[in-house]
Amino acid sequence: MKKLISMILCLSTAFALSACAELDAIRNTKLPPLPTPEVRATEEPAPVEIESAPEASRETPKPAISALPVDVTGAEIGDRVIIYSKKTTENLDAPDGSLILSFSYVTPTVRIDERPDAAKAINEQLVLFDEAYISGNGSEGGKNHLLEEALDNYTYVHDKGAELNTTFTSARTVKSLRADGSVLSFRYWTSVYTGGKSGSYSYYGYNFSTQTGEKLTLDKLSPDVETLKSALGDRIISVAREDEELYSKIAQNDFDADSALRALVREGNWYFDGDGMVFFPEFGELMPEENSFTMFTIPYELLAGVIDDRYLPAVREGTSELEVLPLNEVEDGTVWSIDRLALSEGDELYLKISGTAYDVTVSNFYYVDEADPADRFYETERHWYASFMTDCALQIRTAIPGGMPDLMIAYTDADYVEHRLFLSENSDNGHVTLVDDTIEAVG
Repeated sequence: MKKLISMILCLSTAFALSACAELDAIRNTKLPPLPTPEVRATEEPAPVEIESAPEASRETPKPAISALPVDVTGAEIGDRVIIYSKKTTENLDAPDGSLILSFSYVTPTVRIDERPDAAKAINEQLVLFDEAYISGNGSEGGKNHLLEEALDNYTYVHDKGAELNTTFTSARTVKSLRADGSVLSFRYWTSVYTGGKSGSYSYYGYNFSTQTGEKLTLDKLSPDVETLKSALGDRIISVAREDEELYSKIAQNDFDADSALRALVREGNWYFDGDGMVFFPEFGELMPEENSFTMFTIPYELLAGVIDDRYLPAVREGTSELEVLPLNEVEDGTVWSIDRLALSEGDELYLKISGTAYDVTVSNFYYVDEADPADRFYETERHWYASFMTDCALQIRTAIPGGMPDLMIAYTDADYVEHRLFLSENSDNGHVTLVDDTIEAVG
């Protein structure tokens, strides 16, 4: 590998000296410093890039579930958790200007006004997790290792005239799946492509206590971790057996299906969401790769008495109504704004919520022209999340397109039903309005 890189640097007949210097700069690229988490409104991001996600990462929206019965609730809604998301992308070129590596990741920053020490502890761990992704943490991954592989591939293609892709990619995104008075759960998604027909993909669950900021591991969920693991394994098997076709596919492999399902009870392979505790395999662990990311959700009613009650979800109450108000039409002191989100130059608006809305998100989305409206809107980049909002508003600055909207406001209600609304321009009067997900693509 070093010999190949040296050859590139020495081929002055092929590249100008300035190009060699550029390659040398690439080879000696230092890891970028990670931002120190701080409580503040998001800065204006770079223009949003719409990325096509592999099918393994596409999710079908879940059906609505009923409100949880009182006897399986434990945590309190508690203090509001706000999460800002920042995307970092590095595009690294070969000496001739060809893109050889696109390396990106999303960094969440947590804000809990009533528990700043807990938020600080969580943010410090999230930054370390980013550092591990960038450096590879001693493994074969990481930006610099991928850059060396990309340079090697680039040299081979140009020396041999091979018809191979010379652009490698590594991308990691993150979603918050549950946030309340006791739990904050993230699910990370990583995809890496280094040539060939397909790439490699992985999920990772990262869970925290919003009371202390410590990482939640299985031994924190129950005083008897071995009994807990056994009980969770039993419930994963029960969930899998409910789908006879799925269980049959798992059992076709050369190992015992029940033992393989019990092996999913391990750190990094679980998280909490609105439905329950979710366990998942590694890529291709249980079945052929096209079915590799089947999620096994243990409903909260099956977790009562298994995990500590404080990690069960809180009772949700109330109704919610959203409206959008131009800032210049709101009388001072009549709207309580909890935060300000600056996305681009454009209209200054209040997203006002009357009552209580949960899991409020502001995201860009990609429109997929499919027959089922539930599958048309795929979230591409999340900017802001709040665990709940009660009789308050979010101030937003953004440009409102005249055609298809590009900003989605989503929330769940007390019954865990998801609602999706889009900031759009009323064609009749030019005012900004909210439209639901029955909107059709235009233009």
